[in-house]
Amino acid sequence: MERIASFNKSQLRELFNETAIKKQVTPAIAEKDFWVTWVLSKIFADGYLSKILMFKGGTSLSKVFKLIERFSEDIDLILDWNTVTQDNPLLARSNSQQNKFNQSLNDSAHEFMQDQILPKLNALLQPICQCELDHTSKLVIQVNYPAVFNDLYLRPQILLEIGPLAAWLPFGEYAITSFAAEVYPQLFTQATCQVKAIVAERTFWEKATILHHEANRPAGSKLPLRYSRHYYDLAMLASSIVKNSALADMRLLNDVVEFKLKFYPRNWAKYEECLTGNLKLIPPDYRLKMLHDDYRQMRSMIFGNYPHFNDILNKLQQLENEVNSLH
Repeated sequence: MERIASFNKSQLRELFNETAIKKQVTPAIAEKDFWVTWVLSKIFADGYLSKILMFKGGTSLSKVFKLIERFSEDIDLILDWNTVTQDNPLLARSNSQQNKFNQSLNDSAHEFMQDQILPKLNALLQPICQCELDHTSKLVIQVNYPAVFNDLYLRPQILLEIGPLAAWLPFGEYAITSFAAEVYPQLFTQATCQVKAIVAERTFWEKATILHHEANRPAGSKLPLRYSRHYYDLAMLASSIVKNSALADMRLLNDVVEFKLKFYPRNWAKYEECLTGNLKLIPPDYRLKMLHDDYRQMRSMIFGNYPHFNDILNKLQQLENEVNSLH
């Protein structure tokens, strides 16, 4: 992978063009996929970073588990909270005390990222890529890679979204491969790299509780941009073998709900209803047009079958009924 990373722009353009044709994606996606994989390989090959960071989220569903056919361009990482606090985050606290603790933990994480993680990443990735703290979020590091393609939807940067307020368990160790290495393994001295990632079953329940949160969002509160991806992701998970193993472990749903109630409390989200047969995965009707539009804008990011959004909603309704019948 190091050899490919040092290719000149002409060589990279040829490789990613040919990869895009074989994988039926845009050249910009083939390109960014390589750099996402390369950055992950550098992080988890490092003896220090691999001990304090964990891979999670939508990108893990595609890169690690091959459960979705959506290109997810950023990397979600959990920072081990023991690196930034000596207090026990799980101690019982009042709401005001918890909010104060969360803020303090995130502030400490920001300082740690600035003083420890950012210099380490630059040492690992330079001179090929340049890293800097994101200007809009204090818990994001921006990795600028040497892009040779332009794309209206894709940024020529990878955002490392690093936060301490996430559960570290359960996880496993997995091998991942870039699109380019899948198509042209002979060009790579090592086509795969190892990462640590949260298991897909936990991500299944994380996604389900996100949709429940959105189903209960007050009418006057705006739906976040690019949220149609969560509906697509969960529908794909509901069509995979992960659904059965997730539904067989309702204790994991309980863990996810308890974590959100403690660290991300919102009364209107009604997370506790997920545990009483009242899980909601379908958004209210007045949200549908925005979600349909958002999903259409995401079209180029889905490199496999592109299901109609109504089919996604139908699959989610079936899943909602199935989960609620278990209580």
